[in-house]
Amino acid sequence: MGLGINNTLLYPGSGGTEIDLRDEMKRLMHGDGTEIPKGRKGLLRRMRKNDNGNLILCECVDDITHEPDLDTFCPYCLGEGYKWDEEIITYYKVVIGTNEGLAAKVQKLIPGELNVPFAFYYIEYFVNPSLQDKLVEIRLDLEGNVITPLDRHKVVRLEAVQDFRSDNGRIEYFRLGTNLEVLK
Repeated sequence: MGLGINNTLLYPGSGGTEIDLRDEMKRLMHGDGTEIPKGRKGLLRRMRKNDNGNLILCECVDDITHEPDLDTFCPYCLGEGYKWDEEIITYYKVVIGTNEGLAAKVQKLIPGELNVPFAFYYIEYFVNPSLQDKLVEIRLDLEGNVITPLDRHKVVRLEAVQDFRSDNGRIEYFRLGTNLEVLK
């Protein structure tokens, strides 16, 4: 009969349905009665945009150099130069090494080259990030709970935002690709 996970028929057109990847991602991230949650809390820094889709500059940005004021701490943009909003999200992080083909393999580098590992962050379908956004890792306590006040210890720029679709084209989850260069 071709039954798979959760007694779901694996063969479409045979009277069954496909595995609900949204539900699987939810169970992976948040757990349920039979599965331990594997997600980690973090922040998605959504960059604000005007009606034309351009990022909105912060007041600390210099009119001549077009750079944020890094000498004094800007309480609004924290040195980004653009206005943004943050929201707490749950993600699952996979560090794969310097490139996909050499996942977690030690690589010999000539002097002067930098070995920046690549990572994927998996997030749920409703988050809907863009390439201008940034992912912020925050410190958690030993039980995985968010420490307040928030301690933003790693800010990463998104290099790729990939939506994974199934079930007649609906988005099931997102994969965010990034080099693990720390911007903060």
